[in-house]
Amino acid sequence: MIKLIQNQVINSILANRDSLFIIGNNLTEDFFSDYTEEFNYIKNHIDLYGHTPDIETFLVKFPDFDVFDVKESSTYLLDALYEDRNKRFLAKAFNHIKDLLNSGKTDEAMTFYTSTSSLAVEAKHLESFDYTQNIKERYNTYIEKCDNFDKFYIKTGFKELDDIIGGWDRNEELATIAARSGQSKTWVLLKMATAALEQGFRVGLYSGEMSATKVSYRLDTILSHISNYGLMKGDRQYQNQYKSYLDSLSTKYKGCLKILTPTMISGPAGVTALRAFIEKEKLDILFVDQHSLLEDDRKARNPVERASNISRDLKNLQVMKKIPIIAVSQQNRSSTENGVGTEHIAQSDRIAQDSTIILFFEKEENILTMHLVKSRDSENGKDIKYNIDLNKGTWTYIPDSDSNSTQQNSSYKEDDDYEEDIIVW
Repeated sequence: MIKLIQNQVINSILANRDSLFIIGNNLTEDFFSDYTEEFNYIKNHIDLYGHTPDIETFLVKFPDFDVFDVKESSTYLLDALYEDRNKRFLAKAFNHIKDLLNSGKTDEAMTFYTSTSSLAVEAKHLESFDYTQNIKERYNTYIEKCDNFDKFYIKTGFKELDDIIGGWDRNEELATIAARSGQSKTWVLLKMATAALEQGFRVGLYSGEMSATKVSYRLDTILSHISNYGLMKGDRQYQNQYKSYLDSLSTKYKGCLKILTPTMISGPAGVTALRAFIEKEKLDILFVDQHSLLEDDRKARNPVERASNISRDLKNLQVMKKIPIIAVSQQNRSSTENGVGTEHIAQSDRIAQDSTIILFFEKEENILTMHLVKSRDSENGKDIKYNIDLNKGTWTYIPDSDSNSTQQNSSYKEDDDYEEDIIVW
């Protein structure tokens, strides 16, 4: 069967002079284990002359090749070819994993499995979108947004930010919150998480540093405005108020907020673990605190490569699961005298490229400034200021703090040379 499907595909390509079957489906010699030379000959011919060789030319090079008429459709041939390739690939991978396990190398086996499992993919049939004809669905979606905007966006918890970006896109959002240490970015992330909870969504929060209990005390403060210092230090004056709040908590919200920490999974989470978290809890939105506290499933040692791998995997996860993912990232130590920009995200410009929205935060005493550096679907370069009291979990908007011209170099420009390299999980 393996040899037959590869032979069928080559016969079909030659008979139909179908170079698009190879080019459009990104086929490589990996798909032709028994006909590697034949495939490479056809591919090189396409590269040199722009078309496939005819059967007569091909047989001069490969006189023993079995030529026959193929009746199956291109769709069937492609699906069968991918199935063939995946069976061979997985068999080889599992044999290697078995050898590692038999040698007592469990961690190495797990790493190998994680790094290779995403490479077994389904066939993707090339279909384009006709802009001038596919209009009904686009118009209906527009009308639905007019009538039911909340179906498409989740409010951020900051009304002034929602007025600019609309909220988190429920299908296509990978947002980054960046700031230096001690700038309250985790508090901001938690406020955004509680806003999603209040809207009735199933919310996930990965905390790479704080315990679930410590995170919960902060959430309690944001939702109840009870002194966080009092909760953390055990001040009796808040006992009755706190007890009353907790008694009503389990029935107050239609949604839920699930917390995941490294202690629950025996170490830092990688994106594979976050995927399991999303699927197990059926999450509508995921918050991650933070990039640098995630594990690179590919185990890169170089910090930049590691951060890039994590960013790419988060992007792939967002595309696959179609829920908003909001992640905290560290700001580097570069000077911000001329304003903040995407270059100030620590370790990797890949994070800036993958993010649909980037928010920088700066805190001076009790004034928190939010810089909207990048937003793919709205205006960039906006500043919004809040008077904050983290002990009570309050953010009070300072009117007229946002303007059209903010810090120099704060706007984002798309890199024309950047390509999304999405992996299908």
